[in-house]
Amino acid sequence: MEERMSDITEAESVVVGREACPKCRANGNDNSGDNLARYSNGGAYCFACEYYERGDGSVSEQPAKTAGFKTYRGKIKSLDHRRIDTKPARVYGYQTAEIKGKDIEIANYFKDGQLVAQHMRGPEKTFHWVGSPRGCELFGQHLWGSGGKKLVITEGEIDCLSVAQMQDCKWPSVSLPNGAAGAVRDIKNNLEFVSSFDEVILMFDMDDPGQNAAKAVADILPPGKAKIASLPYKDANECLMQGSSRAIIDAIWQARVYSPDEILHVSSITDREVERKNIKVWPFPFKGLTKFLTGQRSGEITLYASGTGSGKSTFLRELSHHHLKQGRSVGLIMLEESPEETMDDMISLILNKPVRKIRSTRMMNQLLDEMGEPTIDMDIVDDLSDEEYAKAKRDLGETGLYIYDHLGNNAMANLMARMEYMAVSLGVDVIMLDHITAAAAGLMNTSGKDIDGGASERLIIDAMMRDMRSLAIRTGVHVDVVSQLKKTDKAFEEGSRITMQDLRGSGALASVPNTVVALERDRQASDTRTANTTTVRVLKNRLDGRAGVASAIYFSHDSGRMEETEFVVGDDGTIGFKPEQEGNF
Repeated sequence: MEERMSDITEAESVVVGREACPKCRANGNDNSGDNLARYSNGGAYCFACEYYERGDGSVSEQPAKTAGFKTYRGKIKSLDHRRIDTKPARVYGYQTAEIKGKDIEIANYFKDGQLVAQHMRGPEKTFHWVGSPRGCELFGQHLWGSGGKKLVITEGEIDCLSVAQMQDCKWPSVSLPNGAAGAVRDIKNNLEFVSSFDEVILMFDMDDPGQNAAKAVADILPPGKAKIASLPYKDANECLMQGSSRAIIDAIWQARVYSPDEILHVSSITDREVERKNIKVWPFPFKGLTKFLTGQRSGEITLYASGTGSGKSTFLRELSHHHLKQGRSVGLIMLEESPEETMDDMISLILNKPVRKIRSTRMMNQLLDEMGEPTIDMDIVDDLSDEEYAKAKRDLGETGLYIYDHLGNNAMANLMARMEYMAVSLGVDVIMLDHITAAAAGLMNTSGKDIDGGASERLIIDAMMRDMRSLAIRTGVHVDVVSQLKKTDKAFEEGSRITMQDLRGSGALASVPNTVVALERDRQASDTRTANTTTVRVLKNRLDGRAGVASAIYFSHDSGRMEETEFVVGDDGTIGFKPEQEGNF
């Protein structure tokens, strides 16, 4: 039958009329007088008895060839339960038969001129195949020649018949053999046919699987060819069932040319102006850094990089304390300290006293005293009382601070899921990860399989940065990430200048964040002011491109706090710090 229909429908033939089939009439059938479809090239075909006439007037009644499997043949009739008339069922050869006491609907599928499979639809939407549908044509494809103006593709045969009915079976409509799940594969198998039409209307189901499949199919078609139809109900047949048949025609003509999600017309960006009003801007606890970077913004990622022991964890805690004081919620993921240590360090910021250092000093001198040894003056003011510690702990408990316990079972493997939970379920404003290098190492140790092609530090960091970027954009959470540096000849612990090339593990550390900040400190400097002051150098600033030294932060061992201090940049790029009195907190 495929060979005959290709003869009939060549050169963009369309159905131009219906008339009585002479063979059916000779057998006492075709009382309605419209079994025979007449095409624009002069050919004709009867889907009831397979009589056909070529465009040159020759006649054939040879049955269609099959691919060597047992075929089923039923009757052509209306599908009243679907509000589908006899006409589309006859044109598409959609049959109904009683098989083993059940009413079965039969849809025929062809390939290279042969009937290769039949899709059997039983009661309550039960389906099975007879024959081999692998690589078959789309349902109804054998009826239409290539190179038409419009082609409508639906998910299933019933929807295809619904569209055909509304077009009086004059214009091409086909359906997928395997629904949304196999849409891309089935279209690829018939890409030459589909692409031959000027416009391809994808009238898939309006649920998420259907719409996602429509976008996936549109992506593989030539640009500008695919249009996605929008229906008021789930699918084309439901429009018929609900008495909204006109909506099918409207959906065909009003279908919009597919544009990938990543490509927006300016009007759609303007429509999202309300969303932009939800972007929040926050100051840093350091005025100079706030001025240099115009603050911090929700939905962005800032990466902080420094050598070991250069103050990056202390810097993050200072940022956390600042957010909490201003009423924002924070999720802390500190992978190099326990939750108890993190809590005590946050209490230190409330009290302006180094809680852990004071307690360690007490324990050491108590041990020396028990050993009969003289105690040691640790050069620290020990004025921490149990009462003020307890009060500070209660005050901290009333803030929006959440601390990730990375010591539990599978904690590292679940890290990204927990960040998602913090942002979505807890609604935190800021998430801080210290540090991503430790997270990658932990994931490498706990993963029983390769990640993105290989359990390597680079690939894991790539995946994490990509996921964090998606999280920030989707939820509006601000993410601060700490990264270690490569091992090179540079002495980072002695204040060597940091560049983007020093970031360890992945190029994503430089490309993904909105802002990259280096923290440089010469811990071995003979001058204590210099040894305890961190240079804050902006390496990347996506907002306005400004880079360079933004601030200098001095750490006070007496209070355990950081404060901004004045600095000067010499002609040779060296940084000098002005001696001054420590600020008050």
